[in-house]
Amino acid sequence: MNHRIRGLLAASTMAAGSFFSCDGGGAFPPEPVSIKCPAAAHQGQAITLVVGARANSPAPGLPDEVQGLIREAAKNSKQVQIVRVDGEPTVALDATFKTDGNNPDIRDRELRTFLDQVSGYGKTLKPKKPQADVLTALTVAARSTPANGTIVVIDSGIPTIGPLSFTNPEMFTADPKEVVEFLGSEKLMPDLDKRNVVLVGLGDTADPQPALPENLHKQVTDLWTTIAEKAGAGCVYALKSAATRTAVPTDVPVSVVALPKPPVFPECGTTVLTDSSPVGFTVDTADFRDPKGARATLKQLATRMAGHSQRVQLTGTTSSEGSDAANQDLSERRADAVEDVLVDLGVAQSRISARGAGEHYPGRVRDTTAEGTLIPSAAVRNRSVVVKLSCDG
Repeated sequence: MNHRIRGLLAASTMAAGSFFSCDGGGAFPPEPVSIKCPAAAHQGQAITLVVGARANSPAPGLPDEVQGLIREAAKNSKQVQIVRVDGEPTVALDATFKTDGNNPDIRDRELRTFLDQVSGYGKTLKPKKPQADVLTALTVAARSTPANGTIVVIDSGIPTIGPLSFTNPEMFTADPKEVVEFLGSEKLMPDLDKRNVVLVGLGDTADPQPALPENLHKQVTDLWTTIAEKAGAGCVYALKSAATRTAVPTDVPVSVVALPKPPVFPECGTTVLTDSSPVGFTVDTADFRDPKGARATLKQLATRMAGHSQRVQLTGTTSSEGSDAANQDLSERRADAVEDVLVDLGVAQSRISARGAGEHYPGRVRDTTAEGTLIPSAAVRNRSVVVKLSCDG
């Protein structure tokens, strides 16, 4: 084994604690486990682990498929790297297996030692900077991983700083395609050309970060899958993990991200059904993103009106992309869609008025950059149906 690497790794093997909780039982499999991505032709190439050993994200786990990829990279004397996910991501480990063993038994024994040392190195892996920047970590990995190599992201995928910070709850429902367009215009997309990306544990969180409901869990996975695909990755594959709700012990802070709050309808007053609520729409349409969720939320409004005399005014609003005429039409159709559900739930149509305001209404936020690029999270906030319940007298 390369002596420089041996010394670097051996220093960590005496540390207490655990790093990679191996889903397959703790030992590297003797042979690769079948995986759809990367293709067989690219297994045995360099591998970079982007590891969220940080607060609020589960302690990193290595599925058997990933262990197999690490083993094959080492067998072929390719780079094995670890990139730390924190507020200032860096390459924490860069190791290559080399052996002078002159028979298969010696080479196999030294390979096993190398793999144990790589895993052991992680026992001391902790964040250095507060917060988490997953996009920059992926960019660092893209720059340091050779062509045909594989990048494995093992993290919740919920950054707390940078352009994709989820401290803005609207990021949970930002359209992935709009996010990619924004990152591209700002020259923030990682270059993943000729690289493969495996995503592990996206959407999985650890205390005190609340667990994500199924729809938000899927949204986080869709977001990073789309980013990797549009960044040119040869293939992208999402693996589920057997993650726990326990994070790596650390005093380096990461903000707890608030989840979108469910709408509450007062007896008299105004409620804004933002696009991050269950009453959200597919981009550029008046189709509910989650018809069942939208109906369940609007049923609360219908129940609030039952047996009372309130009238309800529905006002659709939009983000600023598109023409005034198109946005006016879209906002009207979205208000009408909410009205249709309320009528179906038993609210008399005579008690409902629906109108559209397009992108012209009080309280909107700026949703474009100085260059005119749409800001996805701000666009989510501007897309809404405003519900105003008016009581008689």
